[in-house]
Amino acid sequence: MKESQTQKPSAVRKFYHLEYFYVLLKSLEKSSDKDQIFEIFKDLKQEYRLGESKYRKLTSDSQNLSERQIQKYRYTFEKVISESLEYDLINHDGGKYQLTDKGRSLMESYNQGFQTYTRSLCVLMEEKYNAFRYIIDRLYKSSRENPGLLILPLYSPLQLGFDKSEIKTTKDIKRYAERLAKKLEQDLSTFLKESRSLALENNKLLASLVEEGLISADDSSEFSQNKYIAIIAKFRDFWRKFFLQEIYLYEYYYTSFEIWTYRAKQIGIIHSTEFYPHFNGKIVYPTSVIVRNTDSKDFKKIYTYKDGYSLYIHEPEPDIEANENLFIDYLVNAYFDLRRTNRSYFISLPALRELVCYKLKISEYVFKQFLDSVYLKNLTGNLKIKISLEVDRLPEETKAMYLKQEPVMVDGRYRNIIAIDVSRGGI
Repeated sequence: MKESQTQKPSAVRKFYHLEYFYVLLKSLEKSSDKDQIFEIFKDLKQEYRLGESKYRKLTSDSQNLSERQIQKYRYTFEKVISESLEYDLINHDGGKYQLTDKGRSLMESYNQGFQTYTRSLCVLMEEKYNAFRYIIDRLYKSSRENPGLLILPLYSPLQLGFDKSEIKTTKDIKRYAERLAKKLEQDLSTFLKESRSLALENNKLLASLVEEGLISADDSSEFSQNKYIAIIAKFRDFWRKFFLQEIYLYEYYYTSFEIWTYRAKQIGIIHSTEFYPHFNGKIVYPTSVIVRNTDSKDFKKIYTYKDGYSLYIHEPEPDIEANENLFIDYLVNAYFDLRRTNRSYFISLPALRELVCYKLKISEYVFKQFLDSVYLKNLTGNLKIKISLEVDRLPEETKAMYLKQEPVMVDGRYRNIIAIDVSRGGI
């Protein structure tokens, strides 16, 4: 893929959900006074459940917010205003805010559907930053053996066999650090086919913990348990930065990377997840390509750059028989992969979604379109397999896992677990 000349996407405002733009614009429809706009924005933020689960309400309503929550809302509000001004969605004149024609057009696109809305925003953002192109370019250069795949492994002490109560001294921290470094080396080899010793980096990390007074240079010295969370956070931040900047050659901070990839995920051009089965950490990969043109009907152009290259999203149609058959094959194979570690016929639907999305390099939106289509055929008996969907959670699924992983909307209802019966034949 051609290297793009882009700005590094580091100037983005610190908010994730693309619906914030719509919420602000909708607020401006009702008032031009900033304080009144904020009050409306605050109510709409709650209504659209931005910053929390879309399907489980976790916070109090806007009339009972704490002062700290209001400050956080105000911070987000200011950031959305600032970025909206950059895209000419609103203007500011004489202390008043007004919608522009671009802003009204974006609101209309929202009424046409979320995908139309996010792609309209994609155009505005790429015209300003070319940030998605920068990230997609880097993703395809992330690995010679597995181009497109970016991994950011993360293992807590518990995940590596260390109970918190056992980690008391510098020597204990070193044992965790060494085991973590070895595990990261294994992940580099397994996922990126790269053989690399991380001993030097591990020593740098441990030295920084001593320099910052988090642990002692004396192996037998105990550290304050009040520092435990800060110490583990240092491990997380150090290795995230190492993987991004040293392995993948990204030139900006993790926060910007996180925000842009989450925005890209909403558009459907990049997929990122912290819930890929049998892997601890984040996996990121493109569900789009940047080329001059393509004859494939599975790719749809959503933006053209000044140098003649275009951004194409991978969006195969579910009503094409070959596409449907391919989806069913991967769905069934992934189902039985997960069944190997599950005693029940039912498995996690979000986990299944992750496997299928990765294998087919499709977005969650495309996965939903396909599953909707095949499930409706299943209900009428016109499918070669039988699919059962339920809203319950698995017995081994913790409440924290259940709250974090978004279920899948199928046939107008959220579903969390799935069972597949292939006895109908055909597979």
